[in-house]
Amino acid sequence: MVNLAAGAMLAATPLAALAQDAEDSEAAAAAPAAQLDPETAALSQEIATLEGQDPARDPAGDLPKLIDLHARATANGKVPPLDMGLLASEIGGRHFYLRDYPEAARWYQRAGVWLEKGGASPEEMSGLYNNTATILAASGQYEEARATHEKALAIRMEMEGGRGAKTASSLFGIGYVLFRQGRVEESVPYFRESVVQQVEFAPPDDPNTVIRMTSLASVLGRSGREGEALSWARRAEAIGREYLGEDHQTYAVALNNLGNSLIENGLYQEALPILRQTLTVRRNTVGPDAPGTAISMRNLATVLKVTGQTEEAEALNADAITVLEASGDTETPDALPYMYADAAGFAAMRGDWPEYDRLAARAIALADAALGPDDHNRAMIHLYHARWLSERGQHAEALAIAQEWVPVMAAALIDTHPDRLWAEMLLQSLKARVDGAPDWAAADGALGRLEGKLTDLATPDRQLVREARTHRDAAMLYMDFALRSRDHARAVRAMQLVSMTDLALGQQFGGGDAAGGEADTAADADAFTARRVFLALSRKTDELALREASALEAGDEDLAAQIAQQRAASSDARDAARSALLAEHPGFVERYRPRPVELAELQARLGERDILLIPIEGERTGWMIRIERDRVSAHPFELAPMRGHVLAIREAVDPPGGGALPAFPRADALGLYRMLFPQGIKQDANVLLYGGQTLASVPFALMLTDDWDGPLADAPWLLRRASVQVVGNLGLLRREPAAMEAQVELPRFAGIGGVAFPDGPGNAAPDADGTMQLAGIFRSGRPEAELIADLPPLPEAPAELRAIASALGGQDELVLLGGDAAEENFKRADLSGYSVIAFATHGLVAGELRGLWEPALLLGTGEGSGEDGLLGASEIAQLRLDADLVILSACNTAAGLDGQAPVYSGLATSFAQAGARSLMLSHWRVRDDAAARLTVGTVEGMVSGLSRPDALRRAQLSLMADEGVPDAAHPAIWAPFVIIEN
Repeated sequence: MVNLAAGAMLAATPLAALAQDAEDSEAAAAAPAAQLDPETAALSQEIATLEGQDPARDPAGDLPKLIDLHARATANGKVPPLDMGLLASEIGGRHFYLRDYPEAARWYQRAGVWLEKGGASPEEMSGLYNNTATILAASGQYEEARATHEKALAIRMEMEGGRGAKTASSLFGIGYVLFRQGRVEESVPYFRESVVQQVEFAPPDDPNTVIRMTSLASVLGRSGREGEALSWARRAEAIGREYLGEDHQTYAVALNNLGNSLIENGLYQEALPILRQTLTVRRNTVGPDAPGTAISMRNLATVLKVTGQTEEAEALNADAITVLEASGDTETPDALPYMYADAAGFAAMRGDWPEYDRLAARAIALADAALGPDDHNRAMIHLYHARWLSERGQHAEALAIAQEWVPVMAAALIDTHPDRLWAEMLLQSLKARVDGAPDWAAADGALGRLEGKLTDLATPDRQLVREARTHRDAAMLYMDFALRSRDHARAVRAMQLVSMTDLALGQQFGGGDAAGGEADTAADADAFTARRVFLALSRKTDELALREASALEAGDEDLAAQIAQQRAASSDARDAARSALLAEHPGFVERYRPRPVELAELQARLGERDILLIPIEGERTGWMIRIERDRVSAHPFELAPMRGHVLAIREAVDPPGGGALPAFPRADALGLYRMLFPQGIKQDANVLLYGGQTLASVPFALMLTDDWDGPLADAPWLLRRASVQVVGNLGLLRREPAAMEAQVELPRFAGIGGVAFPDGPGNAAPDADGTMQLAGIFRSGRPEAELIADLPPLPEAPAELRAIASALGGQDELVLLGGDAAEENFKRADLSGYSVIAFATHGLVAGELRGLWEPALLLGTGEGSGEDGLLGASEIAQLRLDADLVILSACNTAAGLDGQAPVYSGLATSFAQAGARSLMLSHWRVRDDAAARLTVGTVEGMVSGLSRPDALRRAQLSLMADEGVPDAAHPAIWAPFVIIEN
């Protein structure tokens, strides 16, 4: 059987490879096998040895041999027709892999004649139709391909009673043809049903199962359903690894698709090991010097760069350049110019400007030679150079380049494309540098388009994740020249957009945009349903617009007119759905797609105590904007020393490997305060922190406001001067009353914790890289008991939850402890009626256990439950909550993915998506006794009438002063928690 690849994005489509040419040897049709003479029998035997050979291994080398065999068989004139059919299909398969699709189609057509003469069975005929359709699709004859696939489908459905593995193959083929025609939405049901039937009827080790799943993942990603796509990509990879093995080429396809899907979803940390393994498989299967290997190297280098591992990224990118240049590959003409541009960027970041000049010149020369004058990729290479010239202070030269190439970007890309927005902002930034001011009309127009995109309900969540970094760079350019112009109102607007792009990176684990996949919270179920309808209509309208454009380009005006009518109707329906969503669910829209708030309005909402801080971190420099009722100020700060202070503090409060607490770095705590609060801070202030990346990884309360060498219990902590809270949505700031202040009756409380760890040795050691392994996540679905058992017990958890319940009145409560808190029991509980919910269990950060691909809470599970005992962020986002406050009295629950996203964007965002209006989270592992004191004390303060941040502040000060608690004055003990509002 021959397997021909159906396309670069989709995996292989199986071809039956049975029929062949008969026009030159009609007499052979009647020759029975038993009467074959020795010469004919030898030819038939030679043809039979072709069965099962891999046509993709060496098609160019195979083809002359097969043509010679065909000539000898034709000259013989007595070879049985089915043998001739097999030979013809093998020749057609080689032409296919050489991308000579017309010749491949010709050979399959000749094979069909032989098949009919040989009295082929319906199964053989359906195989021929399937193969022929694949060839037709590859050569762009889509309507003919679909009709031929439908012939095969009809035969196979009759053979298999309507459902079966062969039927799955034909459904897959039809879906692929529709996909290639740009009819993505129409293709999805075919791909889905193909996977369902493949799983139902094929053995688990059939490579087509992996092929169908990974192809479905690719199509779902293309349709905007990236979250669902990632789920199928994970499943395809797991099945491929278990049943095919890591050296199987089909597994390599699934692994590569999973890596791409992770990148599309912004899950860079998880993508890293997948991309590393993909590169290993590439090297082993196609060789270390193949062009495909170079592309895999570049993909890995790109993610390494994004995650801050620039040294390894630079070395890998250099190796990829060597491989790709040596290969002479021209199939991806923009690949090498981009690789050289990246290499130049690495040199620039190191300050090696002579090396930068050499590499940048090479990148530009390659782009100019390989790409046309209107190619936006060529323009990007030049604009990257302009950006680095500006970094060197050569603003006039950079401006001239931007003025030449930004119009190319504008002509080639839609006005909301992230690269175009960045290019336009770069041009205005350079104008501001050279001319003293940007073209404000042009700059404001570009920022308005960016704002519209970030706040549009039609923009899929995963698209915002995928494009967040480029959006951020564009908003940063605007913010920078607004601040240099001392235009605080414009700067604050841009800063909010920067923070919104940062926060988009916390959306990875939500339900996404797939039907049935969003978090139908108790408060927002109808709104999410309405948005799903709106998104489906948006996708349909966009797809029809693309099909209309394709028809016009092909000169088919009748088809274009027909599609235009469908597009108009779909557009009207989409607009009506948008209007209904905005009118019926305005609160949901405000929370789900917040808009920037004007500076004057922000100031009007602030109280006398309030200080709103918006930190923004660039590549080398950061900005802190400080907003109070009657004043606004902004100042820059250097990132390197700031990150040094933060790292020193983090190592002191959350030391690697645990153990005794080290001395607290007082100089760093003071240095950070002076860097961020050059004006100081008034007594009894309320600090509101919005956004942040590295700075969001430490609670501001532990900064020192003055020199101090005395006891920590008496130190001048910022906590003594101010309460601190994080604001998640400025649009809702001071728009809703504090939860406890709004309560008329005592709140209902639900507590979950006291998880009983599985029996195990309790001495599982971390791997060399400091992570523990959780292999069950991808194999049996259960974490390995001995590794979970290695986590420290939480003996205070039951008492902590009962104390919180008591503080809240102890009425109508739900407390799940030990085995009752198992994941399967928790999921059966209805939490929609509880206004305060507390989890007293371990929180795990993605990557903390090997194989743990998202943040999770440890709940445990019983035998045979089908659960893994971990409540992941994606599962949390699906909960139906209507909670005023969720307390995560666990380890690392404020943590996000990496330094690029706010640290509170992991579990925090998922709970917010599930319906929690405020959260109390911990920045690092919290000692059990301290967690109990702080959570109970905070709730008691809230019940007494304090605001949430003031209640936490009082609890922290009380714990700090308690000499009976070991190390109570060390910030590792009293400072881990943060309050997040809105």
